[in-house]
Amino acid sequence: MDIEEALTTYLMAQAGLTALIARRFSFDEVPETAQRPYVSAMQISGVPDHGLSGQYKLESPFYQFTVFADSPPNARAVATQLKTALSDYHGTLSGVVIQKIELQNELYATYTGEAPKAYTAYLEYQIFFEKE
Repeated sequence: MDIEEALTTYLMAQAGLTALIARRFSFDEVPETAQRPYVSAMQISGVPDHGLSGQYKLESPFYQFTVFADSPPNARAVATQLKTALSDYHGTLSGVVIQKIELQNELYATYTGEAPKAYTAYLEYQIFFEKE
């Protein structure tokens, strides 16, 4: 299983998060008809480390999780559940060994490109995991 599948399985098993978003979570693409709140995630950086003998098994990409909600309190509530689930996590997710998940950046904003307005939370994580 790859890291995105492992993260999806893990997050969809978090009762506090799914109570707010149901199963409205996806990587890279959000359906135009998605109800709010929902969460979209994407890899924003991923430069592998190399040594003299080749690429290391440890990967450390950055992922951005974006919450879209109808109000600032709803966006913050979903972001809080994401932080509870992800921040400083270490262990094994669906066979993927996670050394640590670190919150690197957090931003709250209003996105006016949609009608009605979407209130957003952006959480950027660096995920240290062992690639198979």
